[in-house]
Amino acid sequence: MLWAWEEPEDLRQLDARQAGVAFLAERVFLGRDVRIVPRRQAILTPDGVYALAVVRVEAEPEFADSPELRARTAEALLKAAGLPHVRGLQVDFDATASQHEFYADVLRRVRAGLPRGQSFTMTALVSWCAEDRGWLRGLPVDAAVPMEFRLGKHVGQWALREPICAGSVGLATDELERFDAGSRAGKRIYLFAPKPWTAAQISAVNGERFLADLRGAN
Repeated sequence: MLWAWEEPEDLRQLDARQAGVAFLAERVFLGRDVRIVPRRQAILTPDGVYALAVVRVEAEPEFADSPELRARTAEALLKAAGLPHVRGLQVDFDATASQHEFYADVLRRVRAGLPRGQSFTMTALVSWCAEDRGWLRGLPVDAAVPMEFRLGKHVGQWALREPICAGSVGLATDELERFDAGSRAGKRIYLFAPKPWTAAQISAVNGERFLADLRGAN
């Protein structure tokens, strides 16, 4: 899965049999109310590609939990899930410990409102996935994607203990040398590119040895 963030992207050469696209659909800012900023940049994808709508959620300094804010946040997420040709929804929110209860309730509301058959995933801090019976346990998502990049000196510090984190991994194209192939075996791989995806990178993703080839394409 290629993460396509807020940049103009032309992914039409991607082999839809090899990879899908998780594109930023909107940003949701939480204060005392909800502010939605839709994607502004164009994105072009191949016909029939497996597409996930990603919503980035950010809590502003005036964030104030309330039943109304939870309901409005869930509505904003479901709006993205209703975009044409979307096969699933992914939520990206670096919630603080005091926001976990809020986040969990929003996820439950969203799950209840999603169309039958749509996948529902979330990104996860690696530290969350390292907790034994931590706050991720019991969340109504199909998978949590541990973001194994931009960890600095903390690379390799956490052993993943949460089962919901076991089936996928999030990597960055400019940090692939830090992770061995064995740690990725059998997992759905989400790839983040810090700059717009290039033709060389897409060609590498289309190949049989895409992770090794990506190192040379960056």
